[in-house]
Amino acid sequence: MNKSKRFLFVAIVAVVFNVTLFASGSQEEGSYILKVGTVLTENDPTYKGLLQFKNNVEKRTEKKIEVQLYSGAQLGSDEDVLEQAKLGAGVGVITDPGRLSNYISDFGILGGPYIAVDYDESLKVMQTSVYREMEKQIEDYGFKILSFNYFQGSRNLFTKNPVSSPSDLKGQRIRSSGGDIVTATLESLGANTTVMPWSEAYQALQQKVIEGVEVHNSAAVGASIYEVTNYISETGHFQLLTGLVISNEWFKKLPEEYQTILIEESFNAGSKASQEIVAKDKEYLQKCLDAGMELCEINKQEFINASKKAYEELGFEDMKNQIDKELGR
Repeated sequence: MNKSKRFLFVAIVAVVFNVTLFASGSQEEGSYILKVGTVLTENDPTYKGLLQFKNNVEKRTEKKIEVQLYSGAQLGSDEDVLEQAKLGAGVGVITDPGRLSNYISDFGILGGPYIAVDYDESLKVMQTSVYREMEKQIEDYGFKILSFNYFQGSRNLFTKNPVSSPSDLKGQRIRSSGGDIVTATLESLGANTTVMPWSEAYQALQQKVIEGVEVHNSAAVGASIYEVTNYISETGHFQLLTGLVISNEWFKKLPEEYQTILIEESFNAGSKASQEIVAKDKEYLQKCLDAGMELCEINKQEFINASKKAYEELGFEDMKNQIDKELGR
C-alpha cells in the first residue's frame, strides 16, 4: 500500500471510530470507546495486564469508558494504530521507544542497548529528565502516554546458527522491528538486518528468509519461535520497556476524573504484567530449552562494547551520558 492510500485508509478509520464514539451521547454507558491493540498474543502477560486495565477502567467509570482489546495485531500494526491515534481516533497501542522515535528521534535512546540491566533500572530511566521532557514533547505530535512501564523482558538472540560473540553474527540476517536504535544495534553487533512486522517473523524463519530474531523470552514462547530456531544467546542487549500510547486529542476530551483513572490503571496494569514477566522469565526460557533449543555460552562484555557504536551512529552519546549521570553511574 503506497503512502497516499495508506494515509487515506487511516483517515477513514479514524473518522469511523470518532463517529462511533460520539453517537451515543456523552454520559451514557459506553460513551467513550477506547480500542487498544497489541501485536502480542492473548497468552502473553502484557495482554493479561491489559485485561486488568479494561476491567478496572470500566468498573471505575461505571462503563462510561468501554475498553476493547485486540491481540495479534488485529487492530493493525503499531505504526497504523499510532497514525489513527494521531488523527484523534479513540485507539491506543502497546508500543516501544523505537516506534515513537519515528516522531521524536531522541525517543530511540530509551530502547538503547544496555541502557538498563533489568526491569528496576528500566523504571529508573523513565524517571530521568531525558524521558520526562520527551513525554511532554510527544503530546505535540498527537499522542498521550498513559504509562511506560510494561516490561516485556530482556531481549535475547534466537537463531538458527550458534552465536557466542558478535563475530558470529557477521552475515546473519536478523529481523529488526525497523526502529533506528534496533537496526543500529544489530548492525553494530555485525548482523545484517531485515525489517518486518513481528507477525511475519515465524514464517520468515520457517522459510529461511532470515536466520534469527532478537526477542524477549515470553514473546518467543507466545509465537512458538522455538519451533523454527535452534539456539538462544542470552545477550540481554535490550530491556524492553513499552508503553500504552493513545490519542492525545481523544484523551483531552475526557472528564478530568476519567483521565486520571486511565493513567492510574495503565500504570497498575503495567506493573502487574511486568511482575509476571519477571517471575516467569526462567520458565519461558526453560520451555524453549525443553523444546530442543540450545543455550550458547557468551561473553556479554563483547556485546556491550560492540553495541556502543549504535549510540555514536545515532548521535545519542550526550543523552546517554546525561542518563548515566542521573542514575549515578
